[in-house]
Amino acid sequence: MSRRQRPLRLALAASLLASAAAAQISPGPLSAAHASLEGSQHCFSCHRAGEGVVASLCFDCHRALGARVETGRGLHASAEHRACERCHSEHNGREFALVHFDGGRERFDHAAAGWTLRGRHARLGCAECHRAERVDRALLRLESTLDPAATHLGLSPDCASCHADPHGGTLAAPSCATCHGEETWKEAAGFDHERTRYPLDGAHARVACAECHELPAGAEASARPFSQFGGKPLPGCAGCHEDPHRGRLGPACSDCHSTSSFRARTDRRFDHERTRYPLVGRHVAVDCAKCHPSGQELRVPGYDRCETCHRDVHAGQLRTAVGGGACSDCHGVDGFRPAHYAIESHARASFALAGAHRAVPCPACHRPVAARALPEPFGRAARGETMQFRFPDTACAACHRDPHEGRLDRYAGDRGCAACHGVDGWRAARFDHDRSGYPLAGRHADVACDRCHAPDAEGRKRLSGLPTDCASCHRDVHAGQLARGGVTACERCHSVAGFRPTAGFDHAVDTRWALDGAHQRVACAACHRSEPSAEGAVVRYRPLPLDCVGCHAPGDAATAPAHRPRGGAR
Repeated sequence: MSRRQRPLRLALAASLLASAAAAQISPGPLSAAHASLEGSQHCFSCHRAGEGVVASLCFDCHRALGARVETGRGLHASAEHRACERCHSEHNGREFALVHFDGGRERFDHAAAGWTLRGRHARLGCAECHRAERVDRALLRLESTLDPAATHLGLSPDCASCHADPHGGTLAAPSCATCHGEETWKEAAGFDHERTRYPLDGAHARVACAECHELPAGAEASARPFSQFGGKPLPGCAGCHEDPHRGRLGPACSDCHSTSSFRARTDRRFDHERTRYPLVGRHVAVDCAKCHPSGQELRVPGYDRCETCHRDVHAGQLRTAVGGGACSDCHGVDGFRPAHYAIESHARASFALAGAHRAVPCPACHRPVAARALPEPFGRAARGETMQFRFPDTACAACHRDPHEGRLDRYAGDRGCAACHGVDGWRAARFDHDRSGYPLAGRHADVACDRCHAPDAEGRKRLSGLPTDCASCHRDVHAGQLARGGVTACERCHSVAGFRPTAGFDHAVDTRWALDGAHQRVACAACHRSEPSAEGAVVRYRPLPLDCVGCHAPGDAATAPAHRPRGGAR
């Protein structure tokens, strides 16, 4: 070893010995927060010989925390957090953070600190509440070294420590929680106006708070304006409501009105019976202002005449009616509809109701029309629509369509429809068919009109110009066997009294086979039998055989000579 290297090696050895000696006293540098306690002369500020770190020594500096532990408040008052060194390890270097949270600060269980977060509070970030300006100043005076920007102490659960009082101190409630919850401020679910000196009922219960609890004088200019809730004088009606009667009915509004509604009068309402116009029926529910407008005289001229208040919806049509057409003749105060104009009342009109007309609903005849469409002189000054009561014509054709299209006018004459029909019903017609070209007789008189006068495809009935021969209505059941010259004269054998019996048929005259002897006793069907045809079963009349063997077995002539034919043919 050279002389020049020896001093260097001695200095290095001395340095290593000094470091080893220091390590025997301190296990490592303190954190930045405790840097002022660095050095062996401060060991007993935190440690006690034979005991290690003692919490009471920590509280000599951390006085604010010590006060909470002493009174059993907060996280550190619990048994598992009494040993400071378990969570706040030291001698780990200047950069070591003494305060740390498992999973991060935002996941800390706030209930462990003695104040459970609920509602909106649970959704706030830590820094929104733990701010330097909210730390209690008294706490800083107690512990001068406390960093308000870093500590979690010094906050109060009192609402006013974070929130401004929007009531400006006018409420003497013990706490905000009396009315408000932690979920939302504006829904004061706990507030009950019934516990105040002015319980709300009726329409008052629906009034917005701000309409009564307005900003007090001068509050608009303040930095934190507030609505006045407490200390307000109890209002009378006039304190909030303008008197629409201008004092003419006295100051006691409750004599006529209630809090349910200004229009819903109380049992002590104004007694209209004391006036010359007692209110009955629908008039009872009419708003006073409809008859007594604000600012006008309460007395109503012409109060006893309907037209003073109501428009004549009939456009003057009933003014010339029997009795002068007073509204009360048809209507009552219980309602404009239904009208009490009875059928008996209609008998006094120019068109008395009778028969089926009595069953017709009023609107079927009295329909709404444009007022200008009314016959003169009605409707000249009227506008819009009105119900028609006056008609220019009361003849049947004014209301009913002529289903005969004028074809029967020559029979009706001046009587018109009444020549055949009455008001008791349309179908009970009295038409005299003898006046037509085809008088009805026999069974024809019993046939329903529609059997001959059936409607066509368009629904029209043909009443004149119909054929009158039998074949136009009846099928030839003889299938042309009895026709002469292509025409079957039914009346030769039959009459209108009935198809059977045949009154005019004579077998000796009308056929070539006169019946005599035993043949006269033979039933018709024995010779004239039914045969099938294209038109159905037909009784055979001609041609038939005229000789005996055409009806009898050949042996009959030999065994019965008396039955020998006389000859000839049918």
